[in-house]
Amino acid sequence: MKRFFKRQAESDLGLGVVYLEFDGEWAIRQVENYGERWFRSDREFHSGLGPALCDQPLSSLELSPSNEISQIEFEQIWVHAASKVCQ
Repeated sequence: MKRFFKRQAESDLGLGVVYLEFDGEWAIRQVENYGERWFRSDREFHSGLGPALCDQPLSSLELSPSNEISQIEFEQIWVHAASKVCQ
């Protein structure tokens, strides 16, 4: 079953937001936004230019029901990030 999440993030790029799509226990797509910088990762492709796809199972992450978002919201962010992703 697919589930979608949004959470605050902090990295060497600063404060940001991470959007995650899980299929069962494992992330299959991810978007990260830090100001004007956008990154996308999925199972098949990762550019190596930004954060990698989450490699921890969903059950080990501290995500609550308040972090869950709709598939529609995730898809909109995924498409938006495609036009903004760092090259």
